[in-house]
Amino acid sequence: MNRYQLPLQPPPIKGFLRWAYTLSITHNYEETLPWYYTNFIQMSCTKYFLEKRQTFFFDFFRGKPNELNFNNPFLLTCAVNYELLSGYRPDELVEFMIGRIKQGYYAIVFIDESKITASPAYEGDAFPHHLMLSGYDLKERTFDVSMFDFNQVYRTFKIPFEEFISACESMKRLIESGLESDHHTFFYRFNGEHPFAFDPVAVADQLRDYLNSETHLNRINYNPDGEVFGLETYEYLQMYFKAAAERHPALVWPNAVRHLHLLWEHKKVMADRIRYFTQRGIIEQDEELQQTFEELANKAKLLRDQLAIAEMKGDDRIYAKMPAKLEAIKEREPELLERLLKRVEAGQPVGT
Repeated sequence: MNRYQLPLQPPPIKGFLRWAYTLSITHNYEETLPWYYTNFIQMSCTKYFLEKRQTFFFDFFRGKPNELNFNNPFLLTCAVNYELLSGYRPDELVEFMIGRIKQGYYAIVFIDESKITASPAYEGDAFPHHLMLSGYDLKERTFDVSMFDFNQVYRTFKIPFEEFISACESMKRLIESGLESDHHTFFYRFNGEHPFAFDPVAVADQLRDYLNSETHLNRINYNPDGEVFGLETYEYLQMYFKAAAERHPALVWPNAVRHLHLLWEHKKVMADRIRYFTQRGIIEQDEELQQTFEELANKAKLLRDQLAIAEMKGDDRIYAKMPAKLEAIKEREPELLERLLKRVEAGQPVGT
């Protein structure tokens, strides 16, 4: 078998690789949709990002697990570290990865992305990151990999075996020298035997948590005091952009466009969820609710695009405009989410 490619779908969420990698696998299979639409409702962000000079993160929230490891019921997961992989010579490591792909495993490998030509970090400082292997070509001596390219576009393309080896060897040296910690390599195989029926109780609980700016997910395993949830995340997004506009000395500058990209993805998932619920008879049809969430998604996408264009032009005046624009979206959400919550609580879910 000189050429082999495992199935992939464009991921519905790709603001972070943990979503892009896992969902590009599970979205091949319709039986995973009840699970998908039961999830991805709650959002969280960093609370003390100025006080503690922490990087500000805004993302979907599913209870603070490691999303790359054992948190998707449709993925059988194995995890290994570089200590376990250290016995393989470079050519043997390539053979090992090929063998796993033949067995149906997607390999999410922890590498130094600065050694990957298509990466935005290429030939720069070391950049520890994960990339996903989903296929190979023995004639071309290439792997099919998924990651963000030099244009920050998530896509799947080919890299030579030699480039993959270089990225792994560099990561191994960084870990052995103590300069970086090992974030492990993961192997996923689709678990088609996992049953999951749509869960209206879980959806309602998450909607209430979002509206009340709190969480009850997985509280026995972590303390959420350093995070903000649901509607309150808008306040902290606004705080972030105000700090950016003022060039606050305590602001650790992450990817501002990504925050708005994830805001757009959240509104888009909500609109898709309502459409799915309606089509499956889970809630009664509500065209106004559907249309309004689609409008919010379009507004969030426009904000993301405006910020991306302004940053490319070096125009930072846009940061000061963002708090008011975010407030306009925030004002619409409580009424819409309460309406959706009533529909879910009153609905009679059919099928799975």
